[in-house]
Amino acid sequence: MSAMTPAHWEALKARAQRVIERTLAELPPDLRDAAQKVPCLFESQSEEDPEILGLYAGDFIPGEVSAANGPIILYLATIEELCLDELEDFADEVRLTYLHELGHHFGWDEGDLEERGLD
Repeated sequence: MSAMTPAHWEALKARAQRVIERTLAELPPDLRDAAQKVPCLFESQSEEDPEILGLYAGDFIPGEVSAANGPIILYLATIEELCLDELEDFADEVRLTYLHELGHHFGWDEGDLEERGLD
């Protein structure tokens, strides 16, 4: 992963924040209220696993809403690199990764996200 300038990092964070705000606004009101209580943080990449795009730092218990409120961490440099390599859209990948990690907060797996139209 190449070095990122502070200006590029700030621009990436601003883009990601707009995506998160738009994604929250699109959620059904009951989910939106709960989701707004789960902080979303941005980091460049995971120190433990530089390949992962995001992480839900609370407990993931299938079928149960986590008692912890996260946080959700999105690894923006890793997401950006994946998008460049795979010709994917950064905003789409941020949205998808955010929803995936938010799903963990609610105790949902991929199928649950798909059933709710959040995939």
